[in-house]
Amino acid sequence: MSAEAVSPRSVGIRPLGTRPTSRRPPAGPGRAQILPAPISPYERRRRPLGDPAPLACTVAKAALETVHGASSVDPLTRWVDPAVRAQLAKQHSLARRAGLKDLGSAQILRARVCRVSAEAAEVSVVARWGDRVHALAIRVEDRRGRWVATVVDVG
Repeated sequence: MSAEAVSPRSVGIRPLGTRPTSRRPPAGPGRAQILPAPISPYERRRRPLGDPAPLACTVAKAALETVHGASSVDPLTRWVDPAVRAQLAKQHSLARRAGLKDLGSAQILRARVCRVSAEAAEVSVVARWGDRVHALAIRVEDRRGRWVATVVDVG
C-alpha cells in the first residue's frame, strides 16, 4: 500500500455553502474581459450611522437655551452647520440685548425621527423652557461619517 495524501479536491468534496466552480472560456477577440475596480488606499468602509435622536435632542436643548440667551453657541459648533451656527448666534445676541432672564435649563419632552434617506433624517422635538412648551424641527445629514444638524427651526 502506498501512502498518498488525499485532498478534498482530489476526491471531489467541496466545503458546505460553496458552489461548484465553473470555468469560463478565456477572453479572446470579440469577448469582453471584466476587470475588478481598483481599490483606493484612501477608501474606507464606513458603518451606517446610528439613531440621530440623541444628537437631535442635545442640539434641540442647546439651541433652545441659546435662543433664550442662557448659553452660548460654542458647544454646538461641531454638531451644526456653519449657517445654523450663525443663525443661532444672532438669536442669542438678540435675546441677550432684550434682557431675557435665565429660567434654568430646557427639558426635552418628546422626539420623533423620520428617515428621509440613508444620509438624512428629520427630527421633531417638543421641549419645555420654564412654563412654555416649544416645538423644534431639526434636519440632520451625514457629513463624513457623523450626523450634522443642517436646519434648526425653533417655534
